[in-house]
Order: sequence, then C-alpha cells, then structure tokens
Amino acid sequence: MLRYLGLGYRRFGITPLKSPPRANWEFFAVVSGLCAPVLPGESGSELKANTLWVFPPGSAHGWSGNQRHRAYITAFHFGVVPVQLETAVRERGHLVLPLEAGERKRLVALAKEIRPEFQQPDRLSNLKFQGVLVELTLHALRKLPLLKVPLPPSPARRTADAAMARYSADLGANLSVADVARAVHVSVSTLRRVFHATLGEGPIRVFARLRLEAVMRLMAESTLKLEEVAEICGYSCASDLCRSFKTAMGITPAQWRRTRLSGPGYIRK
Repeated sequence: MLRYLGLGYRRFGITPLKSPPRANWEFFAVVSGLCAPVLPGESGSELKANTLWVFPPGSAHGWSGNQRHRAYITAFHFGVVPVQLETAVRERGHLVLPLEAGERKRLVALAKEIRPEFQQPDRLSNLKFQGVLVELTLHALRKLPLLKVPLPPSPARRTADAAMARYSADLGANLSVADVARAVHVSVSTLRRVFHATLGEGPIRVFARLRLEAVMRLMAESTLKLEEVAEICGYSCASDLCRSFKTAMGITPAQWRRTRLSGPGYIRK
C-alpha cells in the first residue's frame, strides 16, 4: 500500500529534512534542482540532479540541498516492495539511479495521477497504487546490471514471507516468535536464522514494523480512535501504541495523522 506521497518544491538548504528511521520503502527523486541524502554519521553527500534514490525501511537519512535554489521532488513510500527489488536494495544499502528527461516527467505524472486517490481512497485505489509500485520497481531494476537482478524467492525467503503473513493475519493476538515458528513448521532458531539471512534483521524487529505499518494504514484509511487501533493491532492500550509509535517515528500518532498528506517541508502543487 502507498503510505506517503510527496510532490513539489523543497528548500533543503534552508530547512533540511531530517527523519527518524523510516518504517517504509522510499522512492525519492529530484526532478529539478539539486539535493542529496544525509546518511547517519555523515555531514552530507555530493548534491545530485536528475536522480532517483531507493531506500529500505530502517534508514534514518535526511535530505540536504542548494541553499539558494529550490528542488522539485517526487516521493513515494510503500510498506512492501517486490522481492527482486528488496534483494537488490539490501545488497547495496540503497540505490542511486540517474533519470532521463522522459523518466522525470513520468514520475511527476504518476504522482499527479494518484494524488486524488491518495487523498480520498476508494475500493480501486490500492490496485492503482500497486500499479505505480510495479512501474517504479521495473524502472529501478532496469537500471541495474542484468546479471545482478535477483532471482525469485528462495525456500528461506518463502518461509520468511509465510511467517510475516501469519503474524499480519492476526495482529490482535500479538503472536510471539515461538507462535509464528510453530505456525510455519520451523523451530524458533531456524526462523531467526531465516529472517537474518533473507531480511537482515530478526523476527521481533520485522513483526514490530509490520504492526506499525498496520497502525498507519488504519489511521490513514479510517477514523478509528487510537484505543480501537491499539486493540486491532495487538497493543495493550493506546498509551502503549503511542510510546511505540513515537519511538519509531519521532512523532505521536495524532501528529502523524494530521500531517501525513503534506509531510514536513513539502509544498504540494
């Protein structure tokens, strides 16, 4: 599902955009002007024009730019991406891909096409968002060397996918790692090994992110109170949800709900 959509001008040099570790996959493109990611522990990277970056969940980068001039950007955040792209990104940390003029124009057109759906979703919106994700994924993978495009999922990855699906199917039960391991017919140690081998992190962190994504989806698509969201997603109470959310995102659920469409520093066109 599309979690966030950004389109417009940004003065990164005046008000640099910083972020806590992201809960989603990010496709960020500079269409005109200059900008660059600021990675944790670094003062900044070389400013680039006409570039698409793809970052995985957990990245805590910020953005910088030219202090005198605005940059025009597009940004798409998704909860999950196709496994081929996920593997390619995790092998490299993140992707930095050049954009031709036609490609930049297409990214802006995509953002404008789905913006009404993002603001007021209907029963077909998620299908349209999925189409955008597929187009972005194909665009990124076609920029990579052909022989390095990963193959379909391995047995280990299928086990990890089955475990994530089982956990997501019953969030309210707040299943333990042992519960999920039994459900997919492996030991706890095997499940942990599979997660680290295929996803680069343990099941506890992955499950926490899945639960957080479910919280954001419910807050974005409904008017449910936090107490109701907490119950559906397996938190003990609304306060527990708020603590977990703020730790991960740096803001409270209420603040996120109010600002999710505009995003800090973006001027929508």
